[in-house]
Amino acid sequence: MTKAKPKTAKATIAKVAPGPLTRAAIERARVKHDALPRRPFMAVEKDEDGKSEMAPTHSDDVGHSAWLHASLGTTSTSFLMQQLYSLQLATGGTATAGEPDVAGMNANLALLGAIDPKDELEGALATQMVGCHALSMAMLCRAKTTTRVDQLQLYGNLAVKLQRTFTAQIEALARMRGKGQQTVRVEHVTVQPGAQAIVGDVHHHAPGGPGILPKTEERPHEQSAAAASAQGRPALPSPDPTRNGVPIPGDAKRAVSNPRRAVARRAARKPERAEARSLEPRDDRASPRHSGDEA
Repeated sequence: MTKAKPKTAKATIAKVAPGPLTRAAIERARVKHDALPRRPFMAVEKDEDGKSEMAPTHSDDVGHSAWLHASLGTTSTSFLMQQLYSLQLATGGTATAGEPDVAGMNANLALLGAIDPKDELEGALATQMVGCHALSMAMLCRAKTTTRVDQLQLYGNLAVKLQRTFTAQIEALARMRGKGQQTVRVEHVTVQPGAQAIVGDVHHHAPGGPGILPKTEERPHEQSAAAASAQGRPALPSPDPTRNGVPIPGDAKRAVSNPRRAVARRAARKPERAEARSLEPRDDRASPRHSGDEA
């Protein structure tokens, strides 16, 4: 008869303390965690008949009920219970041994709190979004665990369709809240002389900065003030040796010469008749053809 060997306790591995970088990261995460809003959550407890049910973890039942109502944007208890029951069935139902899936329900409540519906219409859309997300993740898990190509294609296509539906639901919620429309606000309008209006951000730079043109109020078709004041000044010297002055254009009236000189039109030539040519030679000399006869 052999004696049973006594069970030996498993050796525990002593863990070292976190290093300075890890402690700094943990501290930043703790600060961020404390700043995040709290979501409603529940626990499982036994009633008087020994049946398991979901209930708050504290004694303020009225406050917990108000918290659940606000997570779905409603004051109707019937609407709240209907949506929670639908979520419980759509996202996993009950856990093993008939116990309610409190972890799954708390996850659903956390996602509902992030969506933060404002009324029953947004609450219904938020419930659909939570169910769509849960079903798409279930299809991804099935596609990951299967070894058949046809099932992988089936579950993968369903997961992609559900993910697209989830994105469309987010866009629909944004349009309902008025966030899908783009608003253009004109901050400042600057119109330069002879130019068109500029709509957009306008930055003012110091005078003389690079790429900045001096501002002018003059019109391109008007005489500048500098040219008008220079009319009474002496003419500028010319660079040629004679030192003749260069005249400055002014507004004095001058006679304008004719653009064209008067040219007498030539008399129209009449077509001359062609003179009749004589068949006889022009001079008294005999034609070569008749020179032999005259001889």
